[in-house]
Amino acid sequence: MLSPIDLSKLTPGFSDPVQGSQQTFRAVLDAMAHPGRIVSIYKSLSPPRPINLASAAVCMTLIDFDTTLWADLKPGSKGVDWLRFHCGCPISSDPSKAVFALITRNNGMPTLNKFNTGNDENPESSSTLIIQTGGLSSTDGIRLTGPGIETFSTLKTKGLTKHFWQERQHQFDLFPLGVDILFTWENKLAALPRTTKVEG
Repeated sequence: MLSPIDLSKLTPGFSDPVQGSQQTFRAVLDAMAHPGRIVSIYKSLSPPRPINLASAAVCMTLIDFDTTLWADLKPGSKGVDWLRFHCGCPISSDPSKAVFALITRNNGMPTLNKFNTGNDENPESSSTLIIQTGGLSSTDGIRLTGPGIETFSTLKTKGLTKHFWQERQHQFDLFPLGVDILFTWENKLAALPRTTKVEG
């Protein structure tokens, strides 16, 4: 049974819900259409730590009462209560049941195959992961190729391990199955759709 939410301890959502959600949605579409491109998110948000601004905006825009979320946050924490209140979403304790997953700590995150990778009949039913990083840069990073990238792009994600990228390569080999990923940092995000190939 879920505990009641203490509304007095919640920080607000978008100051302008329409503008905030529309700008965030366009940013997510831009990022997904151009893998590796770093885009900025609407700044008028003050989510509780450890949720960063970009993750909070994505959650408020894409997640609702009909969208199951898994998060690595402690049950009953300010972050979970904030998400429950502003998104209205059910929280799952099972990563494989999540439509979206929020990972705020790279250390100890579940392996990618713990999430829903879809199935042959419905590959689009897989999870979308929102992974917070310690930094995003378009230089000196991994090389990305595939749809939406003219030749190649590069993306550096601070804090992710070599093992993570090995797992991601294994998932690419399972295409069209696999998770889609949004990397976030402060008010920035970059996308890694399952269609994108990662090269070292």
